[in-house]
Amino acid sequence: MSKNIALTAKKKRKTNRSKKVGLPAGSLVYFGNKEKPINIEVITYNESSYSVKKVQWAEEALSSIADNKVTWINVNGLNNIEEIKKLGAYTQLNNLLLEDVLDTEHRPKVEILDDHILVIIKMLYYGKDEQFISEHLALLLGKNYLITFQESEGEDVFEPVRKRLQNADTTLRKRPVDYLLFGLLDTIVDNYFVILDKVSEKIESIEDELIIHPREDMISEIQLLKKTAIFLQKSIMPSREVVNKIEKSAHYLIDTDTKHYFKDLHDHTVQIVETLGTYRDILWGLTDTYMGAMSNKMNNIMRLLTLISTIFIPLTFIVGVYGMNFKYMPELEVWWAYPLVWLVMIGISVGMIFYFRRKKWL
Repeated sequence: MSKNIALTAKKKRKTNRSKKVGLPAGSLVYFGNKEKPINIEVITYNESSYSVKKVQWAEEALSSIADNKVTWINVNGLNNIEEIKKLGAYTQLNNLLLEDVLDTEHRPKVEILDDHILVIIKMLYYGKDEQFISEHLALLLGKNYLITFQESEGEDVFEPVRKRLQNADTTLRKRPVDYLLFGLLDTIVDNYFVILDKVSEKIESIEDELIIHPREDMISEIQLLKKTAIFLQKSIMPSREVVNKIEKSAHYLIDTDTKHYFKDLHDHTVQIVETLGTYRDILWGLTDTYMGAMSNKMNNIMRLLTLISTIFIPLTFIVGVYGMNFKYMPELEVWWAYPLVWLVMIGISVGMIFYFRRKKWL
């Protein structure tokens, strides 16, 4: 898990940034997967009605916007620049902001405009095959509509929101569009907690194994977890500022009652950031714990070897004495000398082992 996070992010950053060098500000380019066609999901609803459809062109999606309903336009895929431009023209977004929408490595932020609020955030989740996915997401809030820009079609974290919208009794159906923005951001933040739980489980597993049976290759696992924590902190920490700025905003699109929900969401982001900081401290401490465990393991090995050597030193001395080729050695003529030497050596060995065990050295 941690390896996928660190290496995938590094590769995307290197590819995108190198290709944008030299382009003028406001250049609308997309460096992601350009093979998949753009797909637009349009959900319109109010307290009494709900409908969903899929279209391919921006004009079809924009035609669904109505004053008496909330319209959620979910754009899957950023490779069709012309369709993105049409959405930008309708919402009066300039090219600099559209460039941020297309920049999949852009830092999470919020732009408070005259008639819109643009939110850029990272959507982190696990796919169906338990593969970690980090996806760039832009949300554009307007009057009675919300446009979301996702990198590609497929899995996302919004399925619970879609299911809630199908229920006429849910709060989402009864509240204005700013509550839909909160609902989507809340789902994203909830998935941050899921990611943190996975990281926590991995940290606890390494901690337990370090104490019971440290392995030499554990340092690589700790380093990968460090990269994971750094990547998550870079992706998640700005979301605290994003939610806080929306909550403090006096924009007419954000209802006063909805601000209470954003305040609660801000508390969640603060908790996540603090937890990430704690995990980073733990991971830095795990490196010291690993070095101490490996040093202790080596000390135990050296102590065992030293004790074995100590036991054999007097035995080696006895064997060395009786291995000398002197003619006049009286013991050599006595029939019981050989078994006596064996008894003495065995007695010395047993006595030393007993002494070491009594001292708890062995």
